[in-house]
Amino acid sequence: MELIFDIGMYDGADTAYYLESGYRVVGVEANPALADKLKRRFEGQIASGQLTCVNAAISPYGEPVALTLCGEDLGSSSLFADRVGNNRAIGSVTVQGVALATLFKQFGIPKYLKVDIEGADRFCVLSLTTESRPDFLSFEIGDDVDELLMHAGTLGYTRFKIINQNSFREFGNIECLYDRVARRLMRAMGYADPLLIRRAERFFVTGHSSGPVPWQSDGQWRSFDETRSIAGKSGLPGWNDIHATVG
Repeated sequence: MELIFDIGMYDGADTAYYLESGYRVVGVEANPALADKLKRRFEGQIASGQLTCVNAAISPYGEPVALTLCGEDLGSSSLFADRVGNNRAIGSVTVQGVALATLFKQFGIPKYLKVDIEGADRFCVLSLTTESRPDFLSFEIGDDVDELLMHAGTLGYTRFKIINQNSFREFGNIECLYDRVARRLMRAMGYADPLLIRRAERFFVTGHSSGPVPWQSDGQWRSFDETRSIAGKSGLPGWNDIHATVG
């Protein structure tokens, strides 16, 4: 089985998708309450060896870290207190840290590294080397996107997608005619925007899932220069991830 790392498991939506697709998964979740729920949910897959669930935070040297807990959404808890901001922080808890390189040494270099850890994606991306880079990489666009893209470029990643996490559409398709018509029809019938969106022949839950794996994701791959230009623009609409591949 090919290996995927799910860094920032949240409620397990991505992990479930990867497992159902036949991958072996190493999942990392810093929040102890979420990690306990995930271990119960995936008890069978853990027992079979298809899933390894690690309750730890990615930190540069594996040092313990303080996790600020978000009362409105446990998945929005962060190593950075200011990122939780006004979302009803309910205190903090010290959690075990682990370096990404340690996980790679223990479990192997994955085909795909998905990272979504509320502002701490840099601790994964910047730790990658040309020897340890996965074939595919995803991380969230934030204030440090240019730095992370530059590092990805030095590692040999040459093709990129900007995927909107509210629609799972690539940047060039976020206002495609099909989606505009579908939204108008739903609103005309009195419905809000959909929570389930069909992509790559299955449904994904918005706000919980990162969408299809990069090689099955929407849209065309872009060059490094084009991606850097778009990702660096202020006012980039919505919440977006970068997909990168060396191919």
